Amino acid sequence: MPSTRYLSQELGVSRNTVAAAYDELIALGVIESRPRSGLYAATPLTRTAAESVSSAEPVDWSTLLRPRESVEFTRTLGHPDAFDYPYPFISSQPELRSFPVRGWLRAASEAMTGPHLRYSVRDAVDQDDPLLVEALRKEILPSRGIEASSDEILVTSGTQQGLSLIADVLLGSGKIMGFENPGYLDAMHIFKRSGVELSPVPVDGRGAVFDRSTVFDAMYLTPSHHHPTNVTLSLPRRKLLLELLEERNGFVIEDDYDSEFRFRGRPTPSLKSIGDNRRVIYLGSFSKFLSAGLRIGYIVADAPVIAALRAERHHRTKHLPGHIQRSLALFITSGDYHKVLRSHRRRLKQNWEIITESINTYMPRVEASSFPPGGVSVWYTGPEDLDAAELTERAAKQGILVADGSRYFFPGTGSHNCLRLGFGSIAQQSIEPGIALLGGIAHRMLDETRRISG
Repeated sequence: MPSTRYLSQELGVSRNTVAAAYDELIALGVIESRPRSGLYAATPLTRTAAESVSSAEPVDWSTLLRPRESVEFTRTLGHPDAFDYPYPFISSQPELRSFPVRGWLRAASEAMTGPHLRYSVRDAVDQDDPLLVEALRKEILPSRGIEASSDEILVTSGTQQGLSLIADVLLGSGKIMGFENPGYLDAMHIFKRSGVELSPVPVDGRGAVFDRSTVFDAMYLTPSHHHPTNVTLSLPRRKLLLELLEERNGFVIEDDYDSEFRFRGRPTPSLKSIGDNRRVIYLGSFSKFLSAGLRIGYIVADAPVIAALRAERHHRTKHLPGHIQRSLALFITSGDYHKVLRSHRRRLKQNWEIITESINTYMPRVEASSFPPGGVSVWYTGPEDLDAAELTERAAKQGILVADGSRYFFPGTGSHNCLRLGFGSIAQQSIEPGIALLGGIAHRMLDETRRISG
């Protein structure tokens, strides 16, 4: 390489600048210094194309990968590119424009200053941010009728981590879990992989259907807004469930993923707020309100359960990033959380009114449908000869994202003429034209089917 004196003259810069540049290149391994000789281009660490060519057989990873139990359920269809579609009728994340950018940036900036910095950057081992735990206790849980001490709360990386921790600590082979049918696909996979036997529990207009003859050791429910039909578990069934759990020494997992969004009447109390609720393990999330990408959820349960879950989490992820936890805590305590939540609720109520009216106007139906007033999605049931799977495929080609309802049922059960239509991610002005376009596709499909069969 040229000397620092020569190169500085050629480039018209100081020798110190050239020397600093050389030092950086040496540190990066681009050049190397040879004593009493000079600077030279370093030998490449990566092999050349010719050197990479090998006659060795590729690694057969199938002999090394740990076998997993075969899971017969379909996988949840994620849509990371959802916002590239003009009509994203999904429920997995809020509309981009609804994210409170300014409020979050203020909280995130404050989290890196003063006394907050310590909690944002520390290795907390297995502990959660105390300010976030207090915010959950005093600002979030009371609206669900839940009282909890700090040792009864665990912060998780979304609901899925919470379910996974519970499955590993409390479930396993030999256990029978009652599970809503249709139900939440990711939870089905998580529990099935733990070795537990899943027992399908039917769902009607009043939620999961069970009685004293129903066999289960534990139950997984989405009682506020059933996933995916959105119905609410009735109060008599809630009370019966708590009685059965006490009699059987069992427990229930209450996944309360979007209870904030109720558009008419008073919210039904959470299971965790009713009577003797020690056997209720409550899961909450900020995914449907703030952002699925933040991956923040929490578990509320008896202290011994939380202690066991915390120990299990420690050997996986220790804890959530401190900066995100402290930012969320400051966002909540500043008042921005509740202000934005009210705005979200107003917007989603309007979206719900538009989508339900549009479905009854444009979609083929047996009779006008009545939809539960809450949540972030609606469950549409069409005529018996409507193939929802094919409709979903045709709709996607027209820029419409919808979910085929048959995917949510246990194999060999359920209906083929249902759709789940989310209204939390789509822009309000796109709802009616999107449903009108979807309805047109559905009507043409039915005409084709009936001409062939007729």
